[in-house]
Amino acid sequence: MRVIALTQKCIASGSCVLACGQVFTQSESDGTVEILQEHPPLELLQKVRYAAEACPAEVFVIEDEENTSELTVTADDREVEE
Repeated sequence: MRVIALTQKCIASGSCVLACGQVFTQSESDGTVEILQEHPPLELLQKVRYAAEACPAEVFVIEDEENTSELTVTADDREVEE
């Protein structure tokens, strides 16, 4: 499974940090999401999913990659078209 954080959409609510502080934090400069662990253990999968679902700005995209036993979380800071 791969989780992508579309950082340009982030409104700095902090809900992801509250849901899974082991994987997510907030930038000191503007409060937007930052990834602490790009490859967190699978034990955190449910927390990462909850963080994605709790995000009011829908910053996270979850991709189910077939035949993977790894959880990958990456930041994508490219411009997002609305």
